[in-house]
Amino acid sequence: MLGSARDLFVAQGYTATTMERIADEAGVAVQTLYYSFGTKGQLLCEVVEVTAAGDDDAVPVAQRPWMQEMLAATSGPRVLALTVEHGADIFVRAAPLWPAVAAATADPDVDRYWNHVAAGRREGQARMVARLAAVGALRDGLTPHRATDIVATLFGHDVFRSLVGEATWSVPEYKMWLLTTLAQQLLQRPRLPPASFSDLSYAPLVPSTKASR
Repeated sequence: MLGSARDLFVAQGYTATTMERIADEAGVAVQTLYYSFGTKGQLLCEVVEVTAAGDDDAVPVAQRPWMQEMLAATSGPRVLALTVEHGADIFVRAAPLWPAVAAATADPDVDRYWNHVAAGRREGQARMVARLAAVGALRDGLTPHRATDIVATLFGHDVFRSLVGEATWSVPEYKMWLLTTLAQQLLQRPRLPPASFSDLSYAPLVPSTKASR
């Protein structure tokens, strides 16, 4: 049911997608759909949650292994690299559903859910900034609150949509730009050593050690 709803919300948008059509695509009775999810708005919220997580078990971001690795990282560049790599992947998965969410914000359930998503994202970004401060990587004179403001602005839906959706940047290009920009804005030493990128998908875009001196 979630897969059928996701495909229809992406292809047709929120308004044109009816519960009856979703039930038909999923091969279930429409009563089953209402019983399982309540309303179309609640169904959309569940679809976004599962899609962003990348599987049917929508584990909260704070409990995911990459988040725990980030919170244990001992260098500023590594903290940023892990956050950008995995946080941007959430955007990649969820972005096709953003137009449906925008069209559904008049629904109180969707509006409440989307505000919760925004608050949760900022909370996670604040934890990342706190880790930068804890390892002594945060730039002198930059308060954690101001640093979180910077991250929330640069690492948000609007910038992703503008660069990847409208300007057609590749996702690795976006990740590399975001990482270097956040490093310049936040870190004491903004140079990004290649070791920070080990096992990350956009490592080939990192300049060589010689070139980055």
